[in-house]
Amino acid sequence: MMKSYNGSCHCGTVRFEVVTDTNHSVICNCSICKRRNTVMLRCNEQDLRIISGRDELTLYRFNTMVAEHYFCQKCGIYTFHKMRKAPDKYAVNAGCLEGVDPYGLQPASIRGSAK
Repeated sequence: MMKSYNGSCHCGTVRFEVVTDTNHSVICNCSICKRRNTVMLRCNEQDLRIISGRDELTLYRFNTMVAEHYFCQKCGIYTFHKMRKAPDKYAVNAGCLEGVDPYGLQPASIRGSAK
């Protein structure tokens, strides 16, 4: 069921709102996702709204340079990324969302690029 959640990085500089479905969490095995081991929730581009801290986000790209991974410059927390395989969608770090226990989710594994 689609629901709205508030989210933030660790220090609270980056705050956002997302509409997503916690019944459809994922873990990717691409090179960056393996290292950060994050449970993610997907959303449509229009369902992610940055409330504050946009200027404090750092963009990281690698390999094909298509996916856009965003991190807080102050605390370093990965908040969300624009997906390579679906550029009209974002994957949001479930651990950043208020009222969501990422350890209680049952994520599906998705195959990413090994690069």
